[in-house]
Amino acid sequence: MHTSAKKRALGIAAFTALAGLALAGCSAPGSADDTAAEVDPDAKVTITVGEMPTADQAASLETFNKRVAEFEELYPNITVKGEETTYDPSTFNAQLVGGTAPTTLAIPFTDMQALIERGQAADITDLVADSDVLSAVNPNLQAVVTKDDRQYGVVRQAYTMALVYDRALYKQAGLDPDAVPTDWEGILENAKTITEKTGKTGFIIPTTGNQGGWLLTTMSYSNGSLVQKVDGKKTEVTIDTDAMKDSLQFLHDVRWEGNAAGANFLLGGDDIRNELGGGNIGQTINGGTIYNDLVVNRGMDGEDVGIAPLPQGADGLGALGGGAIQWVNPKASVNEQAAALKWTEFYWLKKYTDKDAAVAAAESSAADGRPVGAPELPIVDQKSYDTYLGWIEPYINVNRDNYTAYLTSDLAVVPEPAIKAQELYAALDPIAQAVLTDKGADIDKLLSDAQSAVQSLVDAG
Repeated sequence: MHTSAKKRALGIAAFTALAGLALAGCSAPGSADDTAAEVDPDAKVTITVGEMPTADQAASLETFNKRVAEFEELYPNITVKGEETTYDPSTFNAQLVGGTAPTTLAIPFTDMQALIERGQAADITDLVADSDVLSAVNPNLQAVVTKDDRQYGVVRQAYTMALVYDRALYKQAGLDPDAVPTDWEGILENAKTITEKTGKTGFIIPTTGNQGGWLLTTMSYSNGSLVQKVDGKKTEVTIDTDAMKDSLQFLHDVRWEGNAAGANFLLGGDDIRNELGGGNIGQTINGGTIYNDLVVNRGMDGEDVGIAPLPQGADGLGALGGGAIQWVNPKASVNEQAAALKWTEFYWLKKYTDKDAAVAAAESSAADGRPVGAPELPIVDQKSYDTYLGWIEPYINVNRDNYTAYLTSDLAVVPEPAIKAQELYAALDPIAQAVLTDKGADIDKLLSDAQSAVQSLVDAG
């Protein structure tokens, strides 16, 4: 099915404007050489690429090695060495300074602008200019990788937060899985009904590992408030707001009025996914790209996976969005940087611009019983994405009709906080825990104290 994405495009377009507001006033990065060094396309180079699957991920590692071999056959002058290195903000700077960072790896949306400001991301503007593949990346997602009209990375995956629910539990509870509420009041009532009729958890979010803070931020956006304001070099933390209080009150009501939040209130993100996949959770919040994980890794029947637009309050701003950016090491030579971008094209984006690559990937996934056509936020422009869906239509094994509301949503996509996001999330985790474990938790004091603490961290730099 080819669902029209005109409304989705409107929402993504809003991401550009909101990202610009969130990042407004940041000082410009160190001046880049406007004339890039000349690239020798035949130069023999070796690049290191992060995120190579670990030995215990045998199937994924086999696929990775196969793709490397295919790439090296296509580009015999480029040698690819995989590394298990993944981005860790606590060690990344030392790796970069010490020369041990790979040539390319994924960076989360939240951290990219800070790397640009510190001169820790390669200016790839001139290297991507002539690439048909890289130029097809959705222009509405480019704000997060650009500064002063220069490009410093390639968006390779993007998501928006959504209501994730169990369609089977909806049916068991007498609810319509194709008519999910669009406001929090409706979600609360459905949570109560699910627990009453099935004995399962009606609604819960993770509360550990910064996941609780991440989802409370998501809910705050949906209720009308950002969690920080950036004005020039000044960042004001804004978590002590009516929107955040409304979000916490919702959790309180699910737990204490509806008795619909289950019995374990110290769950991590992986715990939630396991319980959801096991048919034990009726509703939660997560990224709209969760389908593959639930079906492939958690054993959930694809027909039971529900994904709907994030519920909104009366003054809702939209849905939090994020993703992964393919970063290129600024210390690499220009030929190494060019090779890293060829790898990015080949490994992450080629299927969107090459019919043979798209069909091969879809056919292989379908043959392995893996989902094809799962809900996602397109990282290429809409015309390219519609063409891609046409190429793979014979292999699509996901019932996209179940996700019409999500795929056509016109909610604005709101970026994650740009400054000290993880620290902010960490400060909100214990508040989510308190509200779920203490009926009389003082939400006003908890938020006031947390805002002061996070503001101090932000001010300290």
